[in-house]
Order: sequence, then structure tokens, then C-alpha cells
Amino acid sequence: MGFGCVLTAPARAAQTETANRVQLELRPRVCTLSGNDKQCSTTVHASWRSPEEESLCLVIVERADVKQCWDHYSRGTYSVELVFAEDLLFELRDLQLQNVLATKALKVIREALELRHKRRQPWNLIF
Repeated sequence: MGFGCVLTAPARAAQTETANRVQLELRPRVCTLSGNDKQCSTTVHASWRSPEEESLCLVIVERADVKQCWDHYSRGTYSVELVFAEDLLFELRDLQLQNVLATKALKVIREALELRHKRRQPWNLIF
């Protein structure tokens, strides 16, 4: 008979408290594709802070090649050059990568090409 790992109410509350106090910021938060652009290419700056020392890792969901960890820090920064075509989800997780403590998305926005009508010059009638 196997035993599963079940978090008790105090353990769940402590995990939620940690998640609520860790703050994650991204710059830029949006990448705008214009015209025939197919991908964003930019340097992303991620920074986080917490009132207490934390041991955690910054990961990009579905991008296993990007991971930065800190052990016993109250703040951290990380910059990475990225090329991407879809939204990216950044997560701060515990060192075991099991629990998500903060999440931010880097959105990709495609500009709609609008059909613009040329404006005619208004009639200028001189009497």
C-alpha cells in the first residue's frame, strides 16, 4: 500500500504566504510584431524580490534551456536574449521546481494591418 504526500492546512497556508510575498517583474512585458515580422528578438530583464531570503529558480515554461536559480537571496535579477513567436510564461519556483511562487507573462501582440483610405482634399470653393 503506497502513501501519497498530502499537505496539511498549515503547510498549504505557508506555501500560499510565500507565493503572495514574492514579486516578479519583467521588462519588456509586451513584444509587438509589425508588418511581416514573424518573431520577437529582445533582451528580457527579470527581477524579483521578497521580504525574506528565498531559494528559488526562474524558469520559462516550455523553454528548458532557460533557468536561473538563487539560494538564500531576498532579490535577484536575470537578463536573457530571447527569440520567440508566442507568449512566454516566466515562473519563480522552489529549488525542486515543484511549487510556483510567482508568474508573469511576456505577451506577443501582432499589429493588425488596417486598410486605410486615402483622404481626399476637401473642396476649396472660392467665390
